[in-house]
Amino acid sequence: MSETFSFKIEVFTDALLIVGSYDLPLYRRVSDAINSRLHRFVTLRDASVAPIWKPQQSQRVPQLLVDLTSALLVAVIEEPTAPPDFVAPAPLRDTQPMMFFTPAFAMRADFYKRTDMELVAMLSEMSDDFIPLSNVSIFPLHGGAALSRKFVCLGRTHIQALFAVGAPITNAPVPAPSSEPLVESEPDQPEEPPIDSGEEPTEA
Repeated sequence: MSETFSFKIEVFTDALLIVGSYDLPLYRRVSDAINSRLHRFVTLRDASVAPIWKPQQSQRVPQLLVDLTSALLVAVIEEPTAPPDFVAPAPLRDTQPMMFFTPAFAMRADFYKRTDMELVAMLSEMSDDFIPLSNVSIFPLHGGAALSRKFVCLGRTHIQALFAVGAPITNAPVPAPSSEPLVESEPDQPEEPPIDSGEEPTEA
């Protein structure tokens, strides 16, 4: 009988807070599993769904399908022990403290930055739907207490702004200079009326 690895996760949309058990037949990081794009909907077991600002009004269901395209955040609450032979397939990375802003949250988190790429190049070339982050502080923009999570997957397409904490972003894009010099045209001067000398015209 094959082993099942169960992760307890939270899914935040702009309107809902969803909690449930996410079962995987093979051990993988949650970010790798949801970035695989095998299914638009993921199945959660022993789930609850509630309005995001009123979690006390949750409704429990034994099984729930969740559309990940609407997820702002996917946070890992509990995770199983990794098999002893598990090796995360990733290049060498550093962590860079970052601030991210979405329609519903501001977040301070450690971003896994590749050591062989500039931050701007890495963000520009990223194609994964979700960005893995660690040591995350989540600040609801519409009020409510801040949350702390050890590991979060942030929906890339929902990021509206970001900056690196304590460090400038090198090679940040800037407006391209215009190929034509800017020439300010002088305003048109009004024509002066002819001067009346007061003399009568003479006949030839």
